Amino acid sequence: MSDDREDSGSYHDLTIATLYRLDPERLKAVRRAMTGATRCPQCDALNRADQPRCEKCGAKLYPEVPDNDEEKATSDP
Repeated sequence: MSDDREDSGSYHDLTIATLYRLDPERLKAVRRAMTGATRCPQCDALNRADQPRCEKCGAKLYPEVPDNDEEKATSDP
């Protein structure tokens, strides 16, 4: 039964993101900040939110986001 709840949780997150016109990744970040935990995208293991890699499989937990300040500095003449 717990597997069904986890699957429905991601469905509910997508529904909430759609209803409130939120970025699903932003909603995940808010949920991580509130709970202090995140799930691995590879193995679905529960990890602390402050870890960059999964304790179980070593996969990256968060996508790399380029720093906009560096992009602006290189594109301005």
